Amino acid sequence: MDAVVIAGQTVADFLREHHRDLLGAVTETLVREVPVYAALPRELIDGDVRRVIDRTLDLFVRALGSEGRVPEDDLAELTDSAVRRAEEGVPMDAVLAAYFRGSRVATEAVVGTAGPADLGSVQRVVVIQLTFLQDVCAAVAAGYARHGRTVQAEQASARHALVDVLLAGGDPRAAAGPADVRLPERYLVCSLLVGPHPDEADPSVNRQVAERRKLRRVREELERHYAEPVLWRPQSDGALALVPSSDVVRLGQVVREVERAAGTSVHVGAVTAPPEEVATAAEVAVGVAEVARLTGRAGGAHTLADVALDYQLRQPGPAGAVLAARLDPLDDRPDLAETLRSYVAAGLSRRRTAVALGVHPNTVDNRLRRVAALTGLDPTAPADVPTLRAALVARSSLGP
Repeated sequence: MDAVVIAGQTVADFLREHHRDLLGAVTETLVREVPVYAALPRELIDGDVRRVIDRTLDLFVRALGSEGRVPEDDLAELTDSAVRRAEEGVPMDAVLAAYFRGSRVATEAVVGTAGPADLGSVQRVVVIQLTFLQDVCAAVAAGYARHGRTVQAEQASARHALVDVLLAGGDPRAAAGPADVRLPERYLVCSLLVGPHPDEADPSVNRQVAERRKLRRVREELERHYAEPVLWRPQSDGALALVPSSDVVRLGQVVREVERAAGTSVHVGAVTAPPEEVATAAEVAVGVAEVARLTGRAGGAHTLADVALDYQLRQPGPAGAVLAARLDPLDDRPDLAETLRSYVAAGLSRRRTAVALGVHPNTVDNRLRRVAALTGLDPTAPADVPTLRAALVARSSLGP
């Protein structure tokens, strides 16, 4: 492409000739017109900021030969500069404003020498300027995005470490600072068991993707209701969440919103505890959530008081062991054990059990008859249901 000429001189030569004056003018314009730069230490202004302006003026001269496009290596340099500004706490809008003001100062100087015959060249300079700023803005945005990802990763790592300390029963105060978390007086220690989303049963949908999206919606909706950070630890079928609150009633309202957002049921075992007692509370919360789901209670927030009897049956002891042993005959028939658990969780409804298992109601009936034959306890007999339910609860303490 031909060089851009205004008033008988190429724009590139004009910018090189007035480089020092433009460097000073742009620097002072930023200090005068951009409040963030006015508040920066003069050492930084005269050092790194001035060097970036110097470098950008050179880049613009070179970009004149490529209609404003900036080479990849130079864009990488601008991105690195943006990362440094982000680390120093300079907002991205201030950095972008600086580039636009600097470009304005240089362009005004160039077109100020133009005459009527230079209209075409002036228009070309403006197009080149806009193309140049397009590349520069993209580089700045990339730098801030990189910094943001780094900060988020560091914060996430620090919060994971804080959760580790809390669940180990250690002193969390030292770990709270790097995590940017203000420890509350009490946490709601919540074990969340999240039911399957319909997408997970759709063969055309990637099940892992559907599960991750479901849990992301649960976490985002839960966090949306609390000003302070909710600490999070993924677990099988859900997560452990440390909610900075002791208001169980409000938690119940929030969980209803979480269920709507997730499109499925969410059983939450909730225990209030100060930070130093989170480890013990977490064990109880897990048991409360498991018992609530196992015994057919609706999704929502459940406390130990809500499931006290069934929770107690779940504790180790001679009676619990005897109850759990009543289901030993089902060890070799996982289909029967799953049907019995679903039947109890469905409130003894064969229809809901069939839907949950994806089988015909007659299949449920046949399996329940086999359970009765093998265990001596009939799931359809009112007199045997309490013992079966207690056996399921006791057996849940033994794990899968």
